Amino acid sequence: MVCAMLATFSRRLPKRWLGWRRIITAHFCAHHFGEKINVRSLFLTTVTLLTALSLSFTANSSDLKATIINDNIPWKAGKVGDEIGEVSTWRRKVEGADVQQFRGEIIIPQPALHVLLTLDNSEDLSDWVFHCQKSDRALNQYVYMEYSGIWPVADRYVTLTNKASIKDGVINIKSTNVPDVVPAPKGMVQISEFNNLFEVTPLPNGNTKIRFTTFVDLSGGLPSWIANMVSKSAPKVTLSEMRDLLESNHWDYSNASIDDLTSSFDPIRDELKNLLSQQLTAAE
Repeated sequence: MVCAMLATFSRRLPKRWLGWRRIITAHFCAHHFGEKINVRSLFLTTVTLLTALSLSFTANSSDLKATIINDNIPWKAGKVGDEIGEVSTWRRKVEGADVQQFRGEIIIPQPALHVLLTLDNSEDLSDWVFHCQKSDRALNQYVYMEYSGIWPVADRYVTLTNKASIKDGVINIKSTNVPDVVPAPKGMVQISEFNNLFEVTPLPNGNTKIRFTTFVDLSGGLPSWIANMVSKSAPKVTLSEMRDLLESNHWDYSNASIDDLTSSFDPIRDELKNLLSQQLTAAE
């Protein structure tokens, strides 16, 4: 049983690790051939293997990508949230990519302005974004983020530009990566592709619907099955953390206004004022 499980795991490793596949099978399945397992040798092999994995997953990122996502590919539903405050999730394959695209959606009893201010606060993204350990403004026009890795995956970093737009009463905030804006932090891997979209819909009853769609290539030679395993939790965790912080009044938005939003909202500021005023009027 154990041997079969390990054989399955070893087959998931890249072809360049063929030698390690054989070592894993030989050591852990030796009893099938009536051999005794050398504990010391097994320990050293395991340490060496894990070190090799760690080094592989901390390698420099490959060329930056710009995958064209086909919106005709259907989404596969995951968890369905039936109540206000519950997150629904979806996932789908992306043509030409090993990693998948993930989506989450939630309705929260908060005005849309509070949601937008939270999304716009680059210094506090680490409070609620999945695995984000640091965030800040970069060169007064970009957002810099660092993500903690799950061992043996190295930490990641990315520099983003945000673009805001409005279509059919939905406020869209699209985040894409801009390479090599800041010097590479020691021991970190630059994310080669980062394509996130927040769709914020003000509802007449004062609630707000938030849809978060994410497509991220973590780079660094990371196998796609690990990348997908990590990324699939991003929508649920991110939206849940934002909901909890807004409900607990983590930020004081009592005197906030649209004018508090940064310059990334300048192209839509007048239209946004009209849209948000409609929500306030309908909620009264």
